[in-house]
Amino acid sequence: MDRPTELRRLARLLHRDTDALRHLDTLDAVQLMQLRRLLQESLIERFAGAFKRLAAGGRLIPDPLKAKLCTGIFGAALTANLSYFTPTDQSVRLARHFDDDFLTETARHQVPERAQALLAALPVEIMRGVARKLLAAREFAIMGGFTDYLPDDKALILIQDIAQPADRLRVSSFAQRKDRVARIMAQLTDEALAAQLAAAMAEPDLLTEIVLTVAEMPGPQQMRLADISDRVDIKLRSRLEQHVAADAPTRERLQPYFQR
Repeated sequence: MDRPTELRRLARLLHRDTDALRHLDTLDAVQLMQLRRLLQESLIERFAGAFKRLAAGGRLIPDPLKAKLCTGIFGAALTANLSYFTPTDQSVRLARHFDDDFLTETARHQVPERAQALLAALPVEIMRGVARKLLAAREFAIMGGFTDYLPDDKALILIQDIAQPADRLRVSSFAQRKDRVARIMAQLTDEALAAQLAAAMAEPDLLTEIVLTVAEMPGPQQMRLADISDRVDIKLRSRLEQHVAADAPTRERLQPYFQR
């Protein structure tokens, strides 16, 4: 688990800069995740009874009317919380009645860990509209959080829809499961991967994300990335090796990439 990734996610939840969380320097990645989850879950658990009753009552109301109640009275935050207590098939039907703006605002309030069944069931076309809205608003943290729990096939489609290579890296920088990011990235074309490597060279802050992702790839995939890296810039691999010079475990995991 990557600590900087978890720190960025916690900072986003608290609407703070990571520098404002220096008092948490003694917490490791797992502890930061536990703190984030505690903050996210506290409100849900406190009102779980009310959410369950509202969700149960909604089963008796036609979907179009429920959609109007959600958009006109409940709002996006309450709708997000109700989704955890609503049968998945009913939530999917309801989502078809919402426009992209309301779905996007609802996504901003959802806890990805609690929304896994819904993410698996929602049509990717609905997700595409939300992803475009989040990307336009530069909500990389939300997109990265959902990337951890999206089925691989849907995640690949949504990642391929991101036109700017640097934005793909910004999204993945908020995803904790770098092994999943690595599997998704490995399915991209050589041209797409080359563009991401070039973006990292142009913006050094993104180099860490390249390192964390490549380190999760098996040897043959690392060697593929090495060949692509050399075509992008013959100095790229040595630059990345310098980037992890003080991190012996990560450097060791990247040996197929460095020694190609």
